Amino acid sequence: MRSVGGIHRTRLAASNVHRLFVKEAKRTVQKLGWQVPENDISPTFVGAMPLPFRVPDSFEAAFGYKGNLRFVQFGYTVGSPQFGFSDGGDDLPSDGSLWSWFLHHPVVAQYLPESRYPTLYGKFPSGSQRPTLEQIMRGGVDPPTCHCLLLDRRDRRAYVCERDQAMILFALMEPDEGDAHNVFVDGMLMSPGSEDYKVAPPPGLLDEFRRFMDSRDQSSDGA
Repeated sequence: MRSVGGIHRTRLAASNVHRLFVKEAKRTVQKLGWQVPENDISPTFVGAMPLPFRVPDSFEAAFGYKGNLRFVQFGYTVGSPQFGFSDGGDDLPSDGSLWSWFLHHPVVAQYLPESRYPTLYGKFPSGSQRPTLEQIMRGGVDPPTCHCLLLDRRDRRAYVCERDQAMILFALMEPDEGDAHNVFVDGMLMSPGSEDYKVAPPPGLLDEFRRFMDSRDQSSDGA
């Protein structure tokens, strides 16, 4: 069993890595001359594309997110078969079967086809490599690019974006002082509220999620 001192050191190391990424991301944005909105920021600032369909209020909770930060991304990471979500901290595992059902739903599939966004479906070609931060910010990164679904919980709007674009957005949303991700559980850094991420959502919530999606037809959720 890991000692208390060992856990503390691991948590401190994870926190330091996270803060360093946030600092470097903000520094790179300044270096490239990007003008970050002072009062508000839209996912389109980092290149995210809005999706025309609505998502239910139960969306993030159905996948197990219990935090209170504004943005959450859902998808897969390079080299990992586990579907999960993140609000800027480590990726927490979630229900891949529900995610597959969502992606293949008629309301969604027409906008997020596997042929265009294979990484949303967990399919990566061998030899995939993560681009550098400078490549991410300047664009023109060679494929394959890892995509994710980004949810703006405040405006209840979904976007599709590159995973690294989402991470830049998360970094820009971090407070200059302090850290929105200060909870360390099972070796993962997360925001408060996510500690019991292993507890499955209640069946009624999942039913509500599915009913909402089934109630939306393509004509009412079109562009």
